[in-house]
Amino acid sequence: MSSIPSLALPLVLAVALALGGCGGGGGSGGSGESTPPPPSVLSLVAPMPATVQEAENPTVPITVSLDSPSSSGITVSLEFSGSATRDFDYTVSDDSIEVMPNTTSASVEIDVFRDFDVEGDETITVSLGTIEGNAETGTTTSVSVTLADGGSVVVDKAIKDAEADVVVIPTHYHVTDAFVDFGVVVWNFSNVGVAASRLFAEWSSDKDFAGDVNSLGIVDIPAFEPDVFAFPDTHRFSLPLNQLAPNQSYFIRAYLSEIPEETSFWRQIDNSFEAGFALTAEGKVRTSCEAPIRAADPGGSDPLFAHQWHLRNTAQGGLARNPGVAGSDLQMAAALDNGRNGDGARLAVVDTGLEICHPDLAANVEPGKSYSFSSGNRAGSSATDPFNHDILGDHGTSVAGVAAAVANNGLGGRGVASEVALRGFTLDFSLNFDLEAGMLKSLGGSSSQPDSASAHIFNMSYGTTLPPANSEEYFVRLVKMGTRELRSGLGGLYVKAAGNEFGVCVNEHPLNSEIGCIGSNTDPDQNLPYLVTVGAFNANDVKASYSSAGANLWVVAPGGEDGVENPAIITTDQIGVDAGYHNLGLTPLTDDHPLNPDGDYMDAFAGTSASAPAASGAIAILLGVNPNLTWRDVKHILAATARTIDPDIARVRAAFNGQPYIAQHAWQTNAAGYTFHNWYGFGAIAVDAAVAMATDYTPNSLGELVESPWFGSADETGMGTDIPDADGAGITDTLEVTGLPDSANIEAVVLEITVNHTYGSDLGIKLTSPGGMESIVNTPFNEALDGWPGMHQWHLMSNAFYGENPNGRWTVQVADLASDDTGQLGSWRLRFYYGEHP
Repeated sequence: MSSIPSLALPLVLAVALALGGCGGGGGSGGSGESTPPPPSVLSLVAPMPATVQEAENPTVPITVSLDSPSSSGITVSLEFSGSATRDFDYTVSDDSIEVMPNTTSASVEIDVFRDFDVEGDETITVSLGTIEGNAETGTTTSVSVTLADGGSVVVDKAIKDAEADVVVIPTHYHVTDAFVDFGVVVWNFSNVGVAASRLFAEWSSDKDFAGDVNSLGIVDIPAFEPDVFAFPDTHRFSLPLNQLAPNQSYFIRAYLSEIPEETSFWRQIDNSFEAGFALTAEGKVRTSCEAPIRAADPGGSDPLFAHQWHLRNTAQGGLARNPGVAGSDLQMAAALDNGRNGDGARLAVVDTGLEICHPDLAANVEPGKSYSFSSGNRAGSSATDPFNHDILGDHGTSVAGVAAAVANNGLGGRGVASEVALRGFTLDFSLNFDLEAGMLKSLGGSSSQPDSASAHIFNMSYGTTLPPANSEEYFVRLVKMGTRELRSGLGGLYVKAAGNEFGVCVNEHPLNSEIGCIGSNTDPDQNLPYLVTVGAFNANDVKASYSSAGANLWVVAPGGEDGVENPAIITTDQIGVDAGYHNLGLTPLTDDHPLNPDGDYMDAFAGTSASAPAASGAIAILLGVNPNLTWRDVKHILAATARTIDPDIARVRAAFNGQPYIAQHAWQTNAAGYTFHNWYGFGAIAVDAAVAMATDYTPNSLGELVESPWFGSADETGMGTDIPDADGAGITDTLEVTGLPDSANIEAVVLEITVNHTYGSDLGIKLTSPGGMESIVNTPFNEALDGWPGMHQWHLMSNAFYGENPNGRWTVQVADLASDDTGQLGSWRLRFYYGEHP
């Protein structure tokens, strides 16, 4: 029987057309010939739904069905038509469908490209073509699917609103017996000028400035230049203490007349004030830690522990309105039950301060080991007391509590490593402070005043977001020294907060909500292999909303959310009901809460500032279990035992000029078997699994760490190859790496790249290894590069290739994904850090 001609029919489910066979019954006359089976009837099954949203990046199955199985299999070709253009609007996995023997259906997929062009709704029509095998066409020989247009997006490159980028910061304090002198600096973080303005400074005994407000002065300041950090002039104000009553708290704020208070920076909770201090009974500024009397109960349970979801999540949700997901925690039940507490490890918190007399920290504080670089500017303070006199919350004290709060003392909660030895180094971020010297002395480069060289772990819950800049050479030398020489050659652990800029967008592209606004690699120090860069997840076991993403992440740890709707981290706060973050009254754990009667705790600590000390505590536990682990052993164990969270997260892909571009991968497994994602690094820290591995781990078994020479050449001429404008294909270049040991296992890869371009945030950069692993080292629409003229010898690090061998062909892709600005790929080269892993 001949086949029925193709017909274009409406989009309804196919109904198989049962056609009569040609043959008769059995053979005649005893001839012995068998009757061939009747042909199967083959029809297309209409896709459901018949209309798909282009913006959802869908795949559409195209299925053929048989009314009865064929013993020999059927192959049918497909023909594609319609207003959508193949390989521009969509691709197809195959041009034919093979129905295997003794089955009745098979499919191919149409992969629809998401794009941001106005094209109107488009259609794809699929028709049956040639059939091979014992089958004939049924009634449905053609089906269609409609692609509903997702609309247009034009990247807004216009001048930003300057108000959002002009901040007023109290930079430093000088406290004498008679005055509080302080400086206010106005920074312009935008790329636009700001008209002349007036700076107001005021003080009040009411933190909400609702009562009497007293002027400290008014300063006329000139117009701001349209450059980053263009107005670093400090304006000084002085407040005589004889105007103030003793035993009270006072608050200071500064703001510009043309800029609403909501954007005046500093206290981002209500922004009506910026700093505060307390006076003693003698009318002096309190500049030292004064231990309160608390009813400790040695061996008693900690009343807040049951709410600390990051330690043991039973879906209790902290004290926020919404619960978490059971198991979204550090996976440390066995460590908690078996007393794995970091005993023997030494943790240095490099931050804004540390209350060494805090009732829930004091027992772990090493006497005389802390240090304040601000003590010379604080009358009545001690160099070994890193007290922060600002009563509106001490970041360092809260950081310390996450890692090191004492357990089983009947007070508050507990830290991840509740017996780690604790010290704090307070940097002075004033303009006249030698930051380089302070960093060197705080991060392992000093054996006295302070003694940082005897610390094992350095928690760095701070960061800098800069356009394409590389780490300062002094810092590179410092962390190289620290990982080589500290801990008697085993190496110090530098734990760094990844950043909280995922959602910080001004000129937002639709992809920013999925790939982030500012990448974690815009902190130049985080492109070094000597750090453990830590992102954050929340009580629902997914990335925290703010946590910066990037190929330089190592792991994630609990960071939480706002503490009101969704759980944040419960930790130590400044002592007393009149000081600390809890005193802002925005979360349940205020000073009148029965679990916080003395005001020593808070439940709204969040950010990668919280996830970093959680990781530091986990590392302290590992060093307590196996003190001979090198810094690389610790990183290796964390990577090998991290758990995959958010496993079904989809890749982010869109087409630009009809060329698909992956802006973020789903979870990938590299050639060495390690899974990696730019949101999560190798995954969430799993303490019990890491302890199990560390217990029997042979220290220093990764071979010597080798820093390879550069492969490729640096930019010599400044010229390069044109990058197609607004095109997802971009430009690719390859580099052959040879001569490294066949036994080499990558521990980090650093790409140095030069791109000459008139608008840097148009650019996405991807690196692909010889093993086929792809790593996006700079996501497109990275707002740190807005308006920036490309990048010059920028270092971008990826951990995604961990364990692979470096030899072979490496490929870099640079894509320009927004119109109207163009540029050239100048040069690129690679450096490898590798060992020999067992």
